[in-house]
Amino acid sequence: MISTLPGETRAAWLEDDRLVDLVIQRADRPSLLGNFYHGRVTKVDKRLDAAFVEIGLSRAGLLPLSEAERRLAEGDAVIVKLLREAQEQKGPRLTARIFNPPRGLRDQARVRKPPALLAMGDDPIDRTLAAGAEPDEIVVDDPETFALARDRLAARDPKLVERLRQDLDPLSLFERAGVETEIEALLEPRVELASGAFLLIEPVRTLTAIDVNSGRHEGRGSQDDQARAINLEAAAEIPRQLRLRALSGLIAIDFLAMSSAAARRTVSAALRQGLKQDPEPARVLGMSESGLAEVTRRRGRPALHEILTEPCGLGGLGRVKDPVTLAFEALRSARREAASRPGGTIVIEAAPAIIRALQGGPAASARRVLEKRLGRAFDMAEAK
Repeated sequence: MISTLPGETRAAWLEDDRLVDLVIQRADRPSLLGNFYHGRVTKVDKRLDAAFVEIGLSRAGLLPLSEAERRLAEGDAVIVKLLREAQEQKGPRLTARIFNPPRGLRDQARVRKPPALLAMGDDPIDRTLAAGAEPDEIVVDDPETFALARDRLAARDPKLVERLRQDLDPLSLFERAGVETEIEALLEPRVELASGAFLLIEPVRTLTAIDVNSGRHEGRGSQDDQARAINLEAAAEIPRQLRLRALSGLIAIDFLAMSSAAARRTVSAALRQGLKQDPEPARVLGMSESGLAEVTRRRGRPALHEILTEPCGLGGLGRVKDPVTLAFEALRSARREAASRPGGTIVIEAAPAIIRALQGGPAASARRVLEKRLGRAFDMAEAK
């Protein structure tokens, strides 16, 4: 499912009506994954066995020398592809091994001095289609995006054009499929499991901590048997949550303690098996006797909470939805209200920052397009 408004594209992959992958891209927080740059080497660090490459971002990118096609020296120009987004104090990860460059990439590099962006990476449509098996159906809710997807599929895989469907229902495509509810849940730390147990997923600056709790679980057998059953249930759900939330780096999972080494190996194996479906490489580094497991997952794109929320609270340790996220939510609510009240006046009443985002900020173009489709303008009012 692909849902688009100017300034925001959301793509969801569902299998048996269950969400398995989600990509959200916003113009005010664009993903740089897969972009091609003409960069300039600013330093070669023999200790890191890597070069720092200026590509025009706030931080230089890190290019491992093993990813370079030739020996590099300070001042050299080099074409690179961005493999991992920057995070916290780390710059983006780069490669110079480019096997299928976009047409004209090297010609652009000859005329554009570094640092310069040469070509954009895959958009959410391409990225989502590449993330899973061949889809049975592709549903798009925006006419322009539908035309773009049709052209893209015709060039890439013509048989998929027959599976492309345009959905112009005034009610949100994601809302009708339950995806909106799932996105809300993905911003919460607590994840309920079918048995009554639950997970607590809490990203912090240096790692992501996941705690497995027995909750209301009322299983049979010994305490070890129950712990093993809950841990196996958690090991099946955690890879899905990591992928949907786009969490990366070091992930510490505190499973329920099990006295049996065989049980710990079984849970670790189940976790590894679940991570095999992930398009981002991930490794399980083992489990201690207390049940603490360490996982590392490559950062492909920004985490979901980084796109939709902003820091708040003491030391910025909390998160709240940012004004642009809330502005797009307001537009989706306005579309829903307009469908239920044809001909009526729609008033969006919100905090000043949200009104600014709708009137002249990142969500303004989306507001104008939606007003044109509905044939009426929205009234704006600052909440008091």
